Amino acid sequence: MQISSILDIVDGSLLNSPSISFIYSIKTNVNKVKEGDLFITKNLDEIELAIKNGAFAIILEENYPIIDNEIAWIKVKNIELSVIKLIRFKLAVKNLEVYYCQKATYDLLKIYSNNFEQNIKLIPQKLENLFKIIDDIENNDILISSDKNNLDKIYPNCFNFDKTINLDEIDNLIEHSLFETSFSYKGNYFSRLKISSLYLKNFIRVFNLFNQDLDFTKLKSFYHLKPLFLDKSLNLVEFGKSDKFVICQNNEELYKEEIFYIKDKYKYAKTIFISSFKIDFLKDEEQIIIDDLEKLKPIIKDIKFNAIYIIGFNYKDVYEYFMKSEKVLTLF
Repeated sequence: MQISSILDIVDGSLLNSPSISFIYSIKTNVNKVKEGDLFITKNLDEIELAIKNGAFAIILEENYPIIDNEIAWIKVKNIELSVIKLIRFKLAVKNLEVYYCQKATYDLLKIYSNNFEQNIKLIPQKLENLFKIIDDIENNDILISSDKNNLDKIYPNCFNFDKTINLDEIDNLIEHSLFETSFSYKGNYFSRLKISSLYLKNFIRVFNLFNQDLDFTKLKSFYHLKPLFLDKSLNLVEFGKSDKFVICQNNEELYKEEIFYIKDKYKYAKTIFISSFKIDFLKDEEQIIIDDLEKLKPIIKDIKFNAIYIIGFNYKDVYEYFMKSEKVLTLF
């Protein structure tokens, strides 16, 4: 791409008279910069390393001394807007199918990324990370994002991937628990699939996309309504080996629906809601607010419960917290 074209796209000012006139690729991660790249950054401390790695051009929005006059120094008013403009330019010249989807659908798509045909690409949450794959995007590729607002900025002509799934086509539905189901769909029988009925529509959309070619064991990496079972001493045990469990959710888009689901499906048991912030639609007596995961065990050890639903902390952090607690106990 010509430097002159970049200046027009980002509406930038060229601060010097460089000897180079083009760049090969665009990077926002300084450690990935190679010879011939354009490097975009807000962190001025990364510029020297980018030049050392071979950057041909720098886009920045603050003043910085021109330490290499051979490369192009481009100043812009807004880095984020420049990123959007460059991505939009790159995509506009392609004939693409672009979709937005629910967060749960997107997370299932990520799990099965190894099943993707070459023409299916997932758009990362942070748009600047799209530069990692943008040069690999070709005509007739399919792009999918969980953030419609982001898509509207870079490719407004997008569609809803979460097309209505006719639940009448799901037969013989058995909810073995909050997080395990059996059912039939279009001649296929799914036995004790480890996914909540809340997310069956999301699963079937992905199932259809991949022409029903899925490895169901990979659902262990789907963390929405995935339980951590605990024994009486609050140590982790195998799936289903206890009547006590913890569920975690760190995504605002999902926790409200999950809470209502639990209240409806698990009303006969005692559920405690623990959050890093106050949940407006929960009663005060239903929730406990903590600001540090380390406070979790001391709080719940004296509470009678069947389920603990934790909001504001992700699954991996909670899992590691319980694992760490067990390791500490084995030292004594």
